[in-house]
Amino acid sequence: MNTPSPSHVPFPTAVVVSTRTARSTTRLWWVTLAAVFGAIALIAMSLKSHGPTVVIRFAEGHGLKTGDVLRFRGIAIGEVTEVVLTPDLGRVAVKVQLELKAAHVARRGSQFWIERPRVSLSRVSGLETVVGAKFLSVMPGPGDGLTTTEFEGIESPPTLSEPESIEITIRYHEGHGLQVGDPLRHRGIAVGEVTSVDLNRDLSAVTVRVRLVGEAHHLAREGSQFWVERPRVSVAEVRGLDTLVGGRYLAVSPGPDDAKPRTEFDGLEVAPVSEVPVGALEIVLHASQRWGVDRGVPVTYRGLRVGQVLSVGLSSDGTSLEARAFVESRYRSLVRQNSVFWSASGVDVSVGFSGFQFTADTLSSIAQGGVAFATPAEPGPVANTGQRFLYAKSPQEEWLTWQPRIAATDIVLPNDAQLPVPHRAVARWEERSFGFRRNRERTGWLLLLSNGQLLGPADVLLPTENALGPILLEIAGQELVLVADRVKRLGSLATFRPTDFQADGVSAWKITSVRHDGDEPEDCLVVTDSQTTPIPIAASSLQARGPMWDVRSATGLGVANHGAAVIAMKDGRLIGLLLFDRGKASIATIPVNREP
Repeated sequence: MNTPSPSHVPFPTAVVVSTRTARSTTRLWWVTLAAVFGAIALIAMSLKSHGPTVVIRFAEGHGLKTGDVLRFRGIAIGEVTEVVLTPDLGRVAVKVQLELKAAHVARRGSQFWIERPRVSLSRVSGLETVVGAKFLSVMPGPGDGLTTTEFEGIESPPTLSEPESIEITIRYHEGHGLQVGDPLRHRGIAVGEVTSVDLNRDLSAVTVRVRLVGEAHHLAREGSQFWVERPRVSVAEVRGLDTLVGGRYLAVSPGPDDAKPRTEFDGLEVAPVSEVPVGALEIVLHASQRWGVDRGVPVTYRGLRVGQVLSVGLSSDGTSLEARAFVESRYRSLVRQNSVFWSASGVDVSVGFSGFQFTADTLSSIAQGGVAFATPAEPGPVANTGQRFLYAKSPQEEWLTWQPRIAATDIVLPNDAQLPVPHRAVARWEERSFGFRRNRERTGWLLLLSNGQLLGPADVLLPTENALGPILLEIAGQELVLVADRVKRLGSLATFRPTDFQADGVSAWKITSVRHDGDEPEDCLVVTDSQTTPIPIAASSLQARGPMWDVRSATGLGVANHGAAVIAMKDGRLIGLLLFDRGKASIATIPVNREP
């Protein structure tokens, strides 16, 4: 038996058959399929998260490129996907992929512009693009605008960003350098902006379109006046100097509140002289010659400006010159039906035996001129709106001596009653405190009565019993000694009958115009000096406390009103004095049946 050699014996080979191979292959296909479906889902979700694509055409691209963003209120809401020239090579078309949340931007009225550095007289913007990338900005159109994807870009950003707006058209003879983007201002704030400035078809005028935003759309009504505010210097006014730095702008004077809406206007070439204040008295002056009266010059009373001339022109029949003017509401009571007016040209030159005489009211009157008026010592009935007055070339000497007593106030008192004229007074004395002599004082208003007595707060006329030496009272430029036996106390009030008081030139209040029946609070008026507007207090703001009426709200009142005269609104008679103590105001009525 032959045994094979060990070197010829084959090495055993193991064959392993696995049943998992087919299963692994099947799983790999499932993973691949899941990845494909996931990718499709992600792509679908990505496409779904995007809004519409819009195309914006600009005159210049200003370096805008693919990848730059579209922003609204500082937040990115889209991305530039393409920047190409239009087929005619005349414009730059910018495609922007909007985010889904910004889909509402794709509607008519939306405005797009390229944000870039801008420095002009009217604005400075886009400086962040000097370092960072340029970007697009947008102001969405009205919420009810139709959907669209085609837009014409604007070169300059709009001044205002309110979406709700209305556009009006204003025609001017001259444009005065007005430009697109210049603001329309009312009371110092921007309420609109110029959207276009063009010549009309026959080249005879300038058409300016203005967009009003927000609540400013109420300005688009009949009676509204528009003008270009620009630097103007004349003898009557100096205005518009702010435009030398800030640029020209449109200004507006609104029409009546109840006027009908309107969108087309004829602009004013010059600003109106002034708006007639509420409550002012409008009058008409007429004369045979102009005599220096011009639009915008002041109307004066005793040299004080109380109104203004609104316009000057010929009468309807051409026989005389007429000037329309107004007097402010506070001073309208000064104008009576027997008042006289004259031209205050400001200069009067005469030559006589005494030499050359030159007379002028003020330096401004030399430059401006104006209209002055006077009222006789016995005033006539109050003038009404539209009253006509003849004005003279110069005043008669008698007119300059008239001194009627007429209250200049917005508040009309019954029976043409006058206002009292209290006088500021200070009581001074010395007293000892901790072994040292100290100066003390009390201040307040005192009212001179026709019987020669001074009526005032008790703490001014009876300040202390610890005075070292006399108590001195300073009033109307005089120094009096408060003698105790001449001072009479009336509750919180007191009277003082001085022996050496010089009453010349000091207005005294008639004793017959004093009431002593102040039991129930009533509407009243607090009066100090003639330069300060009287303060009204309603009866509902007062609470009776014996002879005192406490003022529930001391708004507008302070220590400076201590001792002010209080008169009744219903008859103009004196009913008490205002006292102010420890931050609280009260009215001390004059005691019943006790003559001060």
